[in-house]
Amino acid sequence: MAVKGMNVEAGRQSAATINQGAEQLEALTGQLTNSIQGFEWYGPDAERTRSTWSTEHVRVLGQVTQSLRDFAMLINAQANEQEQVSNA
Repeated sequence: MAVKGMNVEAGRQSAATINQGAEQLEALTGQLTNSIQGFEWYGPDAERTRSTWSTEHVRVLGQVTQSLRDFAMLINAQANEQEQVSNA
């Protein structure tokens, strides 16, 4: 028979690691944006490519960042629930 429940401290550590990954992804997105915007490149190809980055890719990376934060919050909430059940 399988044991049910969560190691609360390990769950919270996992959530913290996931949050840290979200922060790193957010920082990396900024670095990549600076790199893409930061060199000499002119003309319609440059404008189209940079616009695609800004309107599509940055948006998707932002969604992934938010999803990671939401997932970390879910793990923390479940850790809190586990703690309440264990202490009842």
